[in-house]
Amino acid sequence: MMTKPPKGVREFYDKTAREWADRWYADDSMLPLLRRFMALLLESPRVLDLCCGAGYESGRMAALGAQIVGIDLSGESIAIARERNPALTFHEEDMLNDYAYTGPVDAVVCIAGLVHLSWEQLRCAFERMDAVLRPGGRLLLVIREGVGRQAERSDVVIDGECYDRAFYAHTLDELRETSAGMFAYEQELADTGPSVWRNYVFCKPE
Repeated sequence: MMTKPPKGVREFYDKTAREWADRWYADDSMLPLLRRFMALLLESPRVLDLCCGAGYESGRMAALGAQIVGIDLSGESIAIARERNPALTFHEEDMLNDYAYTGPVDAVVCIAGLVHLSWEQLRCAFERMDAVLRPGGRLLLVIREGVGRQAERSDVVIDGECYDRAFYAHTLDELRETSAGMFAYEQELADTGPSVWRNYVFCKPE
């Protein structure tokens, strides 16, 4: 008897979109980080919320004065984002595909999006960001610190169905290596106290 293959990242977030929305629309713990990042940008910047989920941080950045466009792999998440933020623009899209149709931006915010990419996929992700980011623009990349696929976070069972959400940890060295020639590391916007999450800012040269 053949074992049924697990469902993937898109299916996982389609299944859990409402749960993520309920949690993060009520949790503004990312707001101080977003304020610090926005302070590095020009007034009223155009920002791509990459892997925006259900649009919770998109709405917060818009409230801080950003012009937001968001993309996410999950159609269910995008539906919620549009429902909760009708004035903002969202697209259902894979971050490894060409999304230059969204137009040029002054900054890209990718919160826990790169965790679903292996080391081999990072270069492509940076190339896609480079294609939309204006010279002098900045990236905010929130990653899980570590190396390689994290099995305990990748393999999930929901309602008897198996999902592989392909959860990867990365290091600053990995990001610097795979973004070389496109972006320069600028600084870490550190949280107070130790954390397995890191908030790195990269800049695109003028």
